[in-house]
Amino acid sequence: MTKIRLLIAAAGILLPYLARLPGGLAWVEQYTAAGVGGFLFITALGGVALGWMLVWTALIRQPRWWLLPCGLGFGSLAWAHGSLDLSADAQAAIAVVFIPIHALVPITVGGVVGLAMDRLTRRTTAQA
Repeated sequence: MTKIRLLIAAAGILLPYLARLPGGLAWVEQYTAAGVGGFLFITALGGVALGWMLVWTALIRQPRWWLLPCGLGFGSLAWAHGSLDLSADAQAAIAVVFIPIHALVPITVGGVVGLAMDRLTRRTTAQA
């Protein structure tokens, strides 16, 4: 399970950049132009959502139910990073700070449903 969590962490680090690829190299360059400092900044901000996903993976014992918080979280993060045009406005960069905070809601919803399904399926198999 540790390997799966490491894969989740690696995906979370690369997600902001991979989500911008469909927009072309100009969109990827909006995130990479700041160099190592920008990479560390975006990774640290993404760590908020990524850490919350990893908390849910620690609470949910069956890895198949990890798909709910991670899928909803990565989906919302990918959509937000992929649709944010930093060249549209001078204040657009502020959205980079709020993207991981807004992703906490779908991660929590997926985590609660995943935890409920985890407990329900473990109880059902224990009774059988």
